[in-house]
Amino acid sequence: MKSLTQIRKAYEENYQKMIDVIQAMGGDDCIKLHRKSKSQLYRQLKDLQRHEHYLDELENRLLTHQTMVH
Repeated sequence: MKSLTQIRKAYEENYQKMIDVIQAMGGDDCIKLHRKSKSQLYRQLKDLQRHEHYLDELENRLLTHQTMVH
């Protein structure tokens, strides 16, 4: 299992990628347009969001495990 530090580092990197993709889309206001056309940038953003949720779950499981061990 990854350490909490590794998970948080991956989370930060993923978050920065999400910001970069949103900026490439033209900002928050343009996300709907990209969603309607199912653009490559929108699909990339959705993948990054899924990865963010995975990292959240991983962090929660690790914190729960650490709490149970202590």
